[in-house]
Amino acid sequence: MAKAANITDSEAVRITLSAESVRLLDELAVKGIYGRNRAEVAGRFVDQKLQEFVERPTLKLRSPGAR
Repeated sequence: MAKAANITDSEAVRITLSAESVRLLDELAVKGIYGRNRAEVAGRFVDQKLQEFVERPTLKLRSPGAR
């Protein structure tokens, strides 16, 4: 079965993680709860944490395009 199209715009970001973090992402991917591979799992966790940050802001961020 083909992968479903992503409904939202997305952009690739490269990050470096510890070997332990990568191992945990791989273990979660095997379970398939948060995604099918380490990139999907990591993306889900980052999205989730950013959403929590926005809901409970701890610092004021500039809006896009503001100077």
